[in-house]
Amino acid sequence: NTSSLWGYIPLLPQIMLLGFSSLGIAPYDLSFALFCQTFAFVTFNKVITAQYFTWYLCLLPLCSNRIKWNSKRMLISFAVLVVSIVAWLLSAFSLEMLGWRSHRQVWIASLFFFMANVNLLRSILGGYRATKRKREALSTEPGVGWACMTVKGKKYLPYIKKRQ
Repeated sequence: NTSSLWGYIPLLPQIMLLGFSSLGIAPYDLSFALFCQTFAFVTFNKVITAQYFTWYLCLLPLCSNRIKWNSKRMLISFAVLVVSIVAWLLSAFSLEMLGWRSHRQVWIASLFFFMANVNLLRSILGGYRATKRKREALSTEPGVGWACMTVKGKKYLPYIKKRQ
C-alpha cells in the first residue's frame, strides 16, 4: 500500500541525522552526540510541542562548553526560536482554550517552530568546536586510571599483569 509508505518518508531525515551523529560525532564526543540525537528526535518528531525542549536541555551542560554561543548566527537562531515558540503557544491557546477556529494558524506556527528548531540545530552544529581529546588507555601503574581499585585499603589491579 503506497499510502502507508508515505508515512515513513518524514522519518528519513531523522534517520540520516541519527546515523550522522552516531557514526560521525559519537566516536569523538559522546555527550555532544547524545545532545544532537535528542535534539533531532524532538525536532523531527511527528508530535510538536514547545515543552519537549526539556528532553535535550538536560544534556546541554555536558557539551555546552564546546559550543560557541555568542556568535551572531546563534543569537539570531535563538531569537527566531523564541518568536516561533510564542507564535505556536498563542495559536494553540486560541484553538484549545478560546475555542477559535485557528487550525491554519497552528499549522503555520508549527511549520515556523519546526524550521526554527532545524535552524538552531544547524547553528549548534556550525558553532561546535571539536576538541582533540586523546582517550587514555588503562594504566598499569598502581593508583592511576581505571585499572586501580581499592579493596580494604589495599590497591588491587584486576586483569593486569605486572611488567617484567
